[in-house]
Amino acid sequence: AERYETVLEASELAMDLHALPYGDRTEIGERGINLSGGQKARVAIARAMYRSNYDILLLDDPLSAVDPHVAHGIFDKCIMGLAESKTRVLVLNSHYDLLNRADKVLVIRDGVIAGDGTFKEVVAMFPELDMHDATGRSIETTQHCDDDAMLDKREPEKISASAIRAKLEEDGDDNRQLIQEEDRIKGTVTGDVYKTYFDESGMNGLVVIFLIVVFYTVSQAVRVVVDWWPSHWAKNMPRRDVDPTYSGEDFALWYVALIVLATVLTLGRALYLTETCVRTSKNLHNELFRRVLSAPVNRSFDVTPVGRVLNRFSNDLDQVDSVLPKDYQIVAQHASMALGSFVVSAFVSYWIAVAYIPIITVFFVTGQYFKKTSCEVKRLEGVTRTPVYNLFSETLSGLQTIRAFKMRDTFERLNKKVVDENASMYITYWSAGRWLAARLDMLSVVIIVIVTAYLVSTNGELSAMTAGLSLTYSLMLTAVVQWVTWSADQVDSAMTSVERLLHFRNIPHEEDAPDCTPINSAVWPSQGAIKFDSLCLKYRPELPLVLRGVSMDIRGGEKVGICGRTGAGKSSLMIALFRICEFDSGSVVIDGLDISKLKLHDLRRSLAIIPQDPVLFSGPLRENLDPFGEYTDAEIWTVLQQVHMADSLAKWGAGLDFEVSECGDNLSVGQRQLVCIGRALLKNSKIVVLDEATANVDTATDALIQATIRQTFADKTVLIIAHRINTIMQQDRGHGRRPGG
Repeated sequence: AERYETVLEASELAMDLHALPYGDRTEIGERGINLSGGQKARVAIARAMYRSNYDILLLDDPLSAVDPHVAHGIFDKCIMGLAESKTRVLVLNSHYDLLNRADKVLVIRDGVIAGDGTFKEVVAMFPELDMHDATGRSIETTQHCDDDAMLDKREPEKISASAIRAKLEEDGDDNRQLIQEEDRIKGTVTGDVYKTYFDESGMNGLVVIFLIVVFYTVSQAVRVVVDWWPSHWAKNMPRRDVDPTYSGEDFALWYVALIVLATVLTLGRALYLTETCVRTSKNLHNELFRRVLSAPVNRSFDVTPVGRVLNRFSNDLDQVDSVLPKDYQIVAQHASMALGSFVVSAFVSYWIAVAYIPIITVFFVTGQYFKKTSCEVKRLEGVTRTPVYNLFSETLSGLQTIRAFKMRDTFERLNKKVVDENASMYITYWSAGRWLAARLDMLSVVIIVIVTAYLVSTNGELSAMTAGLSLTYSLMLTAVVQWVTWSADQVDSAMTSVERLLHFRNIPHEEDAPDCTPINSAVWPSQGAIKFDSLCLKYRPELPLVLRGVSMDIRGGEKVGICGRTGAGKSSLMIALFRICEFDSGSVVIDGLDISKLKLHDLRRSLAIIPQDPVLFSGPLRENLDPFGEYTDAEIWTVLQQVHMADSLAKWGAGLDFEVSECGDNLSVGQRQLVCIGRALLKNSKIVVLDEATANVDTATDALIQATIRQTFADKTVLIIAHRINTIMQQDRGHGRRPGG
């Protein structure tokens, strides 16, 4: 516990724990969505510092995400403090004023070591690395942008993690869980789910079900006639010498015609049902996909793990695509066969029909009893599959960290645990199926015994052909009733996937106001003036406000720098501007229009943002810069030159067709950020937001990008969130943020 407190203090996390709603027990969500970029970096540093059994400490530029004051604190307390006896390798893209504290400095350019020596030796070769003034003081730290120095003169109260936990136990707050448990309906699948499923075909679900019943009934009736026709033909053969209408050729032609009709009807019914299921699956997928894309980030994606969404769109949709059409075919086919068999057997003797009624009732009751269990087990199998997807996704994204911290055994144990839980439900489901099969077999034997006993008791009163047809259909009935019961259960189980998919139809989605003001995003905004008026914002209704009464006027074309400590609400201003979260109260007005009265598509298309976490997609670089194909190659190359990536791209050889890997992993973080900046430059919006956009590039590149922004965005309104003071000082005006203020 003592080391834990020491590490938190050294990594500058103590104040953040105090600000988080539940201290170190706050659920940070998948990929740390509840943390800012600087907080993520400090958590990673604290995780490394907490380990004691290491000899070499590798730090891949974690300080770029924090302001100079915090960077110096981490450097003094962690790198030069807790790790003072270790070999430390620190990569820097900024905070070059720390280089004079290093025993040895390496300068790497274009993949080769361009400088190697002490700080003085390296500075002699690369003067731009000297970030100290004439008195030897750090330029960055004497002018750092930090709320302790600029925004809040009060000395923060130091509260330990243990004190925070003690307070939480007293409060007993039950709302600290971020990721909610997966929904699960209990009981058998309701008729509404079936109707809704067939409604997705484009017709009324009840009409579709009626047509399927008619097609299969008529088709089976013709098949029964085909089976009956040979006995009818043989029975009337002696009459052909007396009556010419009973000729063998006519019987043969009728037989062939009936076979052709039965074949056409059987094929037609199968095609109709399959086409209906495929159309339903397609429409269901498209609707759910639109729902997910329009879901609000704060109330949906922040509380729903990616694995849960992947589970619905992979396994559950596979059940709808592949399993349901087949199972519906089996149910409809065998149900019609069972009906035909029952009618034929009843035609032979109503006593057989009377004997069938209680037995078929037992079949039905057994199936219904089993269905309650099988549906629940199937739902549990789906629910326990989600953690498998979640863990797999997290393991892939954090593979380097897992290996670096030798946590492979831990993750293997976690994987075995979640896979075992899912496999136990899977095995239980199929084992329960064997239970049903055994009981259906016993009931089938009873049917065969009853029919055979009756036929024997008739003492030849029935013709051989009639008795044979009756016995054949009785044997068929026992088989098909088993199949109907079994496949009906399979359909019911597969329909739990439809049930789970339909839940996504109920997720909240972003909506435009009913009285939206129409705008032309090509000409609006024309000035770029922004007014925040008493703006209050919270990410979710149960959470505290992150913005409290913010008021600010920004003139058109003005460049405004926004600074503040991590968690102060800098990025929340941008979330409000793009209406990622709807306001609790207050308003944001752009060029005289309240943005809450605008269509979301028009609003967001009129603004440009360069995010803190650069996002790229696999595919050609051209498509990442110009996803809609609106610009020429010459315009794209001009932008690449402006963001200083043209030379690098020329060396790679493929030009604009350079293939970006998944998530841009074949580019450095800084290069990914430059691509995002280029994308915003191409868009040429009147209002541009940069959210720590140059945090992951070196100081020289940052200066070049800032010069490019000043030239290219000279007539644009630019909001810049940054922790580098030189970035803020170059703007027309600065805006300081303290938490919630």
